[in-house]
Amino acid sequence: MAESLKTKSILIYDYGTFVSMAERLAKDYGKVYYYCPWKSSFPQVKLMAMGEGIKEVERVANFFDYVDDADVIYFTDVIDGDIQVHLDSLGKKVFGSRKGEDLELNREGLKKLLKDLKLPTGKYEIIKGITNLRKYLKEHDNIWVKISTYRGDFETFKSVNYAYIETRLQEVENNLGIMKESVDFLCENDLPDKVEIGYDGYCIDGMFPTKSLCGIEVKDVAYIGIFKDYKLLPKPIITVNEKLTPILKKYGYKNFFSTEIRVGKDGLPYLIDPCCRSGSPPSEIYQELYTNIADIIWNGANGKCIDPIPSGKFAVEVMIHCNWAERNWLPVLRPEKYKDNIKFRNMTVLNGINYIVPQYVGLPEIGSIVMTGKSIDECIEKIEEIAETIKGFYIELPLHSIDQVKEEIKTLKSFGYNLFE
Repeated sequence: MAESLKTKSILIYDYGTFVSMAERLAKDYGKVYYYCPWKSSFPQVKLMAMGEGIKEVERVANFFDYVDDADVIYFTDVIDGDIQVHLDSLGKKVFGSRKGEDLELNREGLKKLLKDLKLPTGKYEIIKGITNLRKYLKEHDNIWVKISTYRGDFETFKSVNYAYIETRLQEVENNLGIMKESVDFLCENDLPDKVEIGYDGYCIDGMFPTKSLCGIEVKDVAYIGIFKDYKLLPKPIITVNEKLTPILKKYGYKNFFSTEIRVGKDGLPYLIDPCCRSGSPPSEIYQELYTNIADIIWNGANGKCIDPIPSGKFAVEVMIHCNWAERNWLPVLRPEKYKDNIKFRNMTVLNGINYIVPQYVGLPEIGSIVMTGKSIDECIEKIEEIAETIKGFYIELPLHSIDQVKEEIKTLKSFGYNLFE
């Protein structure tokens, strides 16, 4: 870590997912300001609470009141590309996706782009309105249903068959209300004979570091990754990055970046979704794997792509789930000795107690446990130990999902990709 960062300040613009990143960067920056949007005609205490009470971090109420005080500004999420472009025009140093967020937010646009780039795409259809969606899913099984931009209405889900998904569609319809017939749904065929791999790192104006993390995720439950030379990454990963390089450069993209790619025996890279932000996972891993993460952000905002310095070769992350926390303030116990390994989302601290702020968005994830080490088994063993120390109402840790990731690793190896060797 560059000693000069102790004289620097960073302003983080986040929606609650990465309170833990603010905690981590407070180790290196002299001052950390944390902003989470909370304003509306009817403001709520819970939104202002996120990030409050963390002694190393200053929670601020008004973003632009602190723009001039910050030496660097970090946007963890998408949606606010317009603000970042405006800050660029003011000469501010910004670590963020800018309008590169469109690669993630505009799903139909991405499919068209992939065709222009001569990258393979699976079969998909754009279906307008909930009535047509119901009809389509009655006639087609094993379909992934997605929406552009409005993840708050529903997250991507798989329709195995109509009977299986009918009640889920009712929820989607209720959420969309009178707009239910106006929304476009992207319905994508499953790729059952393929396994997910992906790039997990960062991109600075089209430049990628010469060393990187890459791995396999079981969506929203677990991730296993390996740190290795960029040139040794599987060819499908490098091919996708190379195709996207001029586009990311055009956008002035300076942020963390992940890709979800499906590959099979044919070796063709099917880019399913790019993550143009701090993805979760594996951004919780970055906080502990990249010992120089503060420098990465500082240099990246200044247009320089430096290499990460790892704390281990392997990294494992297991998500912490609690459906009860969706509508209730959840007190959670995190032992001090494992503070760096337990990353809570949407956290506030009151009277020395950590609370998870309720979100009402239908997501069970409240955080994760991360570990880096010399082997996958070493990481898993330590995560299992840490899991025993976390206390909270109705908390679940899907440790069994690690076995599913291991099976994916075996399948990937049978396709000729020895990613974890």
